[in-house]
Amino acid sequence: MASLLSAHDHLDQGWQSLQRQWQASREQWNDPVSQRFEREYWQEHERLLPATMQEMQKLAEVIAQARRVVK
Repeated sequence: MASLLSAHDHLDQGWQSLQRQWQASREQWNDPVSQRFEREYWQEHERLLPATMQEMQKLAEVIAQARRVVK
């Protein structure tokens, strides 16, 4: 389970860093290509990553509970 929590934390830190970089990029890059990128790629990640991290957290909780029951 520690590796699941570690993966969750690593993904969260990477996602936060990527969000900051995208925000900085958007301030300099605002044309039809950037809008297409945002629409076709970025928005999908904005939707999926938080949901994925939430499910990872739930899974870690279920695993922790299962370990407590087995002990």
